[in-house]
Amino acid sequence: MLLGDDARAVDLIFGLALLATLVMLVRRWRPFWDDDFTADERRLATQAAIFVVPPLVVLVHELGHVVGARMVGGQVLDFHYGLIEGAVTVAGRLTPAEHWFIAILGNVAGGLLGLVMAVVGSWGRRLRRPLRHILIVGGLIEVGFHLVLYPMLSLSAGAGDWERIYDFEATPGLSTVTAIGHVAALAALWTWWRSSVRRILFNVDHGLDAEVARLQAAIAASPEDPGPAIELAVLYGRNGDMSLARETLEEAARNPLVTGARAARLHLVRARLAMVEDRWNQAYMAAREGLAAVGGDGADELAQRLWANAGLALSSMDRPQEALAAFAHLRPPVAEDPRVLYARGLARLAGGDRAGGESDLRSVVGWRPEGDLLRQWAEAQLEGREPAPPDDSDRPNYARRTKAPPAPIAGV
Repeated sequence: MLLGDDARAVDLIFGLALLATLVMLVRRWRPFWDDDFTADERRLATQAAIFVVPPLVVLVHELGHVVGARMVGGQVLDFHYGLIEGAVTVAGRLTPAEHWFIAILGNVAGGLLGLVMAVVGSWGRRLRRPLRHILIVGGLIEVGFHLVLYPMLSLSAGAGDWERIYDFEATPGLSTVTAIGHVAALAALWTWWRSSVRRILFNVDHGLDAEVARLQAAIAASPEDPGPAIELAVLYGRNGDMSLARETLEEAARNPLVTGARAARLHLVRARLAMVEDRWNQAYMAAREGLAAVGGDGADELAQRLWANAGLALSSMDRPQEALAAFAHLRPPVAEDPRVLYARGLARLAGGDRAGGESDLRSVVGWRPEGDLLRQWAEAQLEGREPAPPDDSDRPNYARRTKAPPAPIAGV
């Protein structure tokens, strides 16, 4: 709970952000609510969830305290509301249990409103997608605030609602019951998010309900075929949700019906996805699982690509000797892939084979066109320097890069 100048400063800053958000909504009103929910409009909807929703919930929170005070016979001496903070001063001969009730009722009111918003956004298929996004994101933010952030702030500061709610000396029974319910609520919220809400939010944001449903039905109809799961993971990944993509593949990999070459193909996709995310150890483990499924030393293209990705991951983890051992299994055309040549060149240089390393890097330069990012990195390695930052003159100042991005070797 903020007081005095601190509260006024926070309210002023938040009020300006709220005003700016409302102005943007008014200026983009028609395109914002149409059927084409673009990336810019999703950002604006998230901005609305952050700056428009909280003042409404805070008001309900403080009114919850007022209702609680009147229910137990307390007298409300002062009511303060300031967009994202507030306070209610209550007088009267109240017991510790009644003070607990007043304190928790405001949080129940605010958290419950946030939950209702998230549920309506999740289930309201006939609502406009921007509104569903605002309701889901704004509602979850408020539930998270009332269950996590506000308790932490209140208890760490030694003031506010949660200091009274968790006063185990004054209200041991009520505080204990609250703690049990608190943990249960957090577990239920996390389960709900993981099991359905984030997939619903993905569909709301991208309008891919029908495609996702088709692939999920195909997965259920042919559990032994990882193809639909791979296609679904690619759909998630291409639309920016790498977490859902990763979990879709991992769930398919746990299916005992997926074996042999099908399992190896699935693990290859897992390895490549992990490489995209710079999760080198996971990429290596996925490649090893794929090799185990296909027989390890196979010469077919699937095994070759698994060995290549194992080597790329090991090279990225600064394990050059193991990387070279993996690359030793490769044959053309995979062995001649510029990404493999680049990583093998670095591994050879790290292992003391300067001639071999420079030969591989020169091959990359010969394979890739002028201006290609991988070629720039190979040229820089040969010259003992880093390439210059890319030309970001078309980007806003905050998005311009001051150094070159990593070499593009996100899987083979």
